[in-house]
Amino acid sequence: MADSAHSDRVLRFSSAPSLEALPAAIDVATSTPPNPPQEIQQKFVGLSYEAAYSEAETFVKVVDEMAVKHTGSGVADANRIIDFGAGWGRISRFLLARTAPTHIHALDVDPEMTALVNVTLPGINAMTVDPLPPTVLGRGGFDLAVAFSVFSHLSGPAHEAWAKEFARVVRPGGVVAITVLDDQFMGQVAGARAAVEAGEADDFATSLATTFEDVDAARAGFDRGEIQFAGSGGGEVRTGDYYGWAAAPVEYVKRVWGAAGFSIVEWVPANVLFPQALVILIRGEDTVDGAAEPVSRHATAGAVPMTRRVRAQVGRVLRRLGLRT
Repeated sequence: MADSAHSDRVLRFSSAPSLEALPAAIDVATSTPPNPPQEIQQKFVGLSYEAAYSEAETFVKVVDEMAVKHTGSGVADANRIIDFGAGWGRISRFLLARTAPTHIHALDVDPEMTALVNVTLPGINAMTVDPLPPTVLGRGGFDLAVAFSVFSHLSGPAHEAWAKEFARVVRPGGVVAITVLDDQFMGQVAGARAAVEAGEADDFATSLATTFEDVDAARAGFDRGEIQFAGSGGGEVRTGDYYGWAAAPVEYVKRVWGAAGFSIVEWVPANVLFPQALVILIRGEDTVDGAAEPVSRHATAGAVPMTRRVRAQVGRVLRRLGLRT
């Protein structure tokens, strides 16, 4: 230190190796981004490689189709997109097939995942956010927000807070696509408990049977239209006070997102497209006080689960997408 006018930190920074070239923003049409280790894929998604990517591809295709159906604009038309709970970026990769990296904001509570996305998908706006909003994102600046297998893990207060934040940052007429655990999850838990009592449960059923301390009470609460949350945590920053298993009835989602200014325009039950229910919402117009008003023209009987009708409609969508013959 006495021999230099610079601090030790300045000297260490200046003596580090220099990049030979600046990193280029990712273009998935010309180069394939590297994958994270398989254990990271499995930890955050429950799947890896082909299975993980196939699910992500279907999700983005269906969201694009439904956005066009209800607004006339798809992913390619969106100038700013949120991938909420982006994890290691599997959904973002398929958004990149339809839009520029600068259009995508990948949000996650885990700074390690944010760093991973910044390295593997350079050019995307990867941001670390707190478990509860607000974010630093500006009001009404986003055309589309997606959250695959995120709200299925959030407590009621966290779910409601993020619904309000989406209302703040998504523009009027913008689209939000989320997935939630629905009635079928409650049936899975009850079935797991019955298997345990019969001595026929495997390890997964044994674990699932303990999701709710009182399964009957959870079922009754769900049937009353109340979210049922069991805090389990997900490791690191995903603590059990806000993260675990969350089953959300249709009535709850309509009430919470309706209060935030959204209308449900599609509800595809679990195990039709994905293991979770897919919900497509449209943000209403701002009122004079700046709050969002639900889009009443979308609030029709077709926005609630009608399994036969939904299955037929989804079949048509998948055939158009080339995912079903």
